[in-house]
Amino acid sequence: MTTEPLRLISKMYDGAGHRYMYGFNKEISEEEFEKAKPYMKDYRRKDFENGTVKVTGRPDGWMCTREDAPKVEEALAITDTLEKREKEIEKLLSNPETKQKTKDKAMNELEIAFTKGSRPEQNLSRLLLHSSRVFDPADSFYEGKNEGTGTLFIYTPHAIWYIMNNGTDGSNSTLNNVKIPNGGAIGLRLIYDDGLDRLIRIVTEENEYKGDVTDL
Repeated sequence: MTTEPLRLISKMYDGAGHRYMYGFNKEISEEEFEKAKPYMKDYRRKDFENGTVKVTGRPDGWMCTREDAPKVEEALAITDTLEKREKEIEKLLSNPETKQKTKDKAMNELEIAFTKGSRPEQNLSRLLLHSSRVFDPADSFYEGKNEGTGTLFIYTPHAIWYIMNNGTDGSNSTLNNVKIPNGGAIGLRLIYDDGLDRLIRIVTEENEYKGDVTDL
């Protein structure tokens, strides 16, 4: 059993319900579980609207909602709370002196993480159609898609895709594995986890893609 402090982490994102679901970062004892159990539920795929079509992550197992998370944390005397971590990030992003440094650090960590991602062949319109949410940092893709620029982070069932539009004049199209109308993109895929989601939300400031997914 890991020695890291016990805390709640996101296990999945429910796009239809616009909510995260939380579980523990490590195994806990039966005694501890009995204390937390009244505020948690053993979820299954059928518990979520549209099954898992609009879910990213693992929609199975004991989890709690964000509203019940403080009750679980109090029951188990968890000090590294969700609220504490959320406020720390909010403070960093609200301060002009730390905002860009925080985002740059998060982006650097993301780029390192995605170097381990897979590169399956895919179609962007299909990814968007089956997404639970799509982040477009600073509207880079929405404003640059016709010029072949911009990036997206697409949450699909089980995984998150990092999409880098690669359709400008002179781009090396042999690198592309994601089809886009009149162009292509480099797409890297990683299984959903709490840390990856947190970094993406910092980098993108949770700016959603403003375009119509049916147009791509």
